Amino acid sequence: METNNVMHSALSRFLLLTLTLAGCNPGSLAEADGSVLRVEDAAVLIANNSRVLPDSQIVRVVAELWVDYTLLASRLMEDSTLQSLDVGLVTEAPLDELMITRLRDEVVGVDTIVGEEELMARFAADMPGARATASQILLLVPRSATTLQRDSVRALATGLRSQLEGGADFAGLASRYSDDPGSGGRGGSMGTFGRGEMLGAVDSAVFSLRPGETAGPVESSLGYHLLRLDALEVPELSEVGAEFRRQIQLERLARAEAEYVTELDSTSGLTLADGAVELARALATTAPSRLSQGAAGRPLVTWDAGSYSAGDFLSLVRLSGEGFGEGVASASDQEMEAVLRRLGQEELLLEHARALGFAPTAAEIDSVSAEARAAIRERAALIGLAPQGTQTDSASVPPQAGQAPAAHQVEAALVRVVSGESEIIPLGGVTLLLRDQGSWRINASAVTATLERIDQLR
Repeated sequence: METNNVMHSALSRFLLLTLTLAGCNPGSLAEADGSVLRVEDAAVLIANNSRVLPDSQIVRVVAELWVDYTLLASRLMEDSTLQSLDVGLVTEAPLDELMITRLRDEVVGVDTIVGEEELMARFAADMPGARATASQILLLVPRSATTLQRDSVRALATGLRSQLEGGADFAGLASRYSDDPGSGGRGGSMGTFGRGEMLGAVDSAVFSLRPGETAGPVESSLGYHLLRLDALEVPELSEVGAEFRRQIQLERLARAEAEYVTELDSTSGLTLADGAVELARALATTAPSRLSQGAAGRPLVTWDAGSYSAGDFLSLVRLSGEGFGEGVASASDQEMEAVLRRLGQEELLLEHARALGFAPTAAEIDSVSAEARAAIRERAALIGLAPQGTQTDSASVPPQAGQAPAAHQVEAALVRVVSGESEIIPLGGVTLLLRDQGSWRINASAVTATLERIDQLR
């Protein structure tokens, strides 16, 4: 008990320092809505609670979380219902889906009745829920390989297939020839996996086999595969029938919608603007917080009555998770053109839905907005940022005299994260709402100073 009191006392001293009203100053790591997280305070928090060796990434995460938690806590302190928070950014997707659903139901005709005979036939062909245990011999082909080099690898794969047909040991050949460091060292064993978990060509080949059969050479983006199905587990239709029926219905809907969009596309003159791919790559990799009005309006995809703009794409970038920029950077121009065309088609479809009178009503917008605000409040409660009187947290350090309740909650939430007591609860698009509608700043140049102070404290 005494040890806990000492720890609480130390953390309480941090509470008195964490949030203070101040302007921009060189001693601050982060600022939000007039509150300041000083270098000293951040260093004390991390040094006293981190179970791993601190680095610049930990300091940055603490700064980012402090900003988001402070913005959210201050909003809740001002108005626990969050009525003053514009949630349009996070309600756009569900409202768009509402319009698309109406358009699909009213205009895109599709028969969703799946009879028992069709269900059984599809079940036998697709084997939903099936899991295969398989082995492979992978012969890699470098992306820069010449036609002659590729033909040489294929010839080797064909020769190995002949050896297998002659009774050669699969595991022995895999150990000797396979370029896959994982399965090769296990005699080619790929383990057990479900449909869609492997490369498309490999997946199709494996699930077309009977246990004990081999296939190949199968060509994929990696090279050539020789495959053997070792075992196959297939659930009974009674176990997955309802879910599989729904999957078939969704496939029909998607196919009918795709045909409708294709027709709409062809009659509207949808086309990619010059330089669209390059601009999209730049936006995805740099992810600016804002664009000028002129830059935001620059079209990436155009059609007779409208366009999908750089501003629209930037919104997608900001709402997407980590890795989106890297994915765009690594995509080929052809892949990027397909993505941009699809985004333009989706916007064209929404435009068409509005023109047909399927836009959400004011009551529906209010309802979706209320659900969004309720979800934000629930997320805040999980973090520990609910307004005073709506939650208790006996494990938190009690607030000190003069300590703002919001500051106490933010500090306690950060202690739980840094100490590993709780996982980081992602805020997703809510982060953008809060930062767009609040004032904040992270002083990147103070990260090094914070790390140096942590070293001194530890």
